[in-house]
Amino acid sequence: MDLRIACAALMLVAMAPSALAQTAVEPPDPATVTIPDLSGGRDPAVVSNGWKYFYFWRADTSYAEAYADIADCYRFMPAPNATASVPRFVPWEEAGSVATVQPSVIQPYGVVGAVIGEIIAGPLVRRAHQSRLRRCMEPRGYQRYPLQERRWELLTDNFSPASIAMQAKAASGPRPDGDPLPEDR
Repeated sequence: MDLRIACAALMLVAMAPSALAQTAVEPPDPATVTIPDLSGGRDPAVVSNGWKYFYFWRADTSYAEAYADIADCYRFMPAPNATASVPRFVPWEEAGSVATVQPSVIQPYGVVGAVIGEIIAGPLVRRAHQSRLRRCMEPRGYQRYPLQERRWELLTDNFSPASIAMQAKAASGPRPDGDPLPEDR
């Protein structure tokens, strides 16, 4: 009798991971994904701003591989409406989620402090997103290529879940026309 209970318990333990395993999200058809023109990587003005506005590319990478890599790296993105200075891990979910941190109505530094804070917050949030993507994508062999600011905004789409497909198409597309950015920039 004890042996049967032990065997049943062992079977339950063995089946638990497969029952709880998440199903992989199927990437959208690349033919339906439109991306902006990625040319202009040799323009000196674009290259000088490459540390702010860039996209990833890797040779011999399929769209499905790039989608899986970028989706995996999006798990490390800051939570929506969270302060840029507080480091945290927020798992990325396919469906849009409710913001975890709501902005405070009471401004401890007054109206002027709120205005200054909003001016500073935009670049801090952008930098938090990009630095986390760099730390996740560069060890996987992806290189960064400079992109014009307006085209970068279209490609990243404010780091929405829909932008994963656009960035995956860019990362698996034809070789960029410019040179890759150095790793120290």
